[in-house]
Amino acid sequence: MKTQLTEMNDEEFDQYMEFFIPDYAKDLSDNFMIPYEKALGESKALMATLLPDRQNSADQHIRNIYSPEDDKNIGVLWYNIQAESNKAYIYHILIHEAFRKRGFASLVLKELEDAAKSAGVTSMGLNVFGNNPGAQRVYEKLGYQPASMAMGKRI
Repeated sequence: MKTQLTEMNDEEFDQYMEFFIPDYAKDLSDNFMIPYEKALGESKALMATLLPDRQNSADQHIRNIYSPEDDKNIGVLWYNIQAESNKAYIYHILIHEAFRKRGFASLVLKELEDAAKSAGVTSMGLNVFGNNPGAQRVYEKLGYQPASMAMGKRI
């Protein structure tokens, strides 16, 4: 089993943003206990800041995850390389529902790690929301360790 990262066209990027912006807003709302509409505004503003030139924004790599075996795009990986610190930061990994529980997320992360290491990157980081224990298990299995923790309480 192998995957390939392929460039997104404009239509694919638009579809990804249509999914990602409200999904990220829901995560912000659920995890940081802020109203959804405020979280949606924050999500839109962050995407405008990080991706001013859409999928072609400097230092941002938003790629389709292609499975040659399935002959399909099976998800999306968004990361950047922070050259000043030799660090790769993973903004988002999405494996489409039909392809989950087959090891693709682990495979893609290992492939990215190998490529980053070959390019001189010395560490990788990511954020995982507290209400996503499945992702937390995958990351822990791959050797990621907590670097900080945000906590909250509804009152």
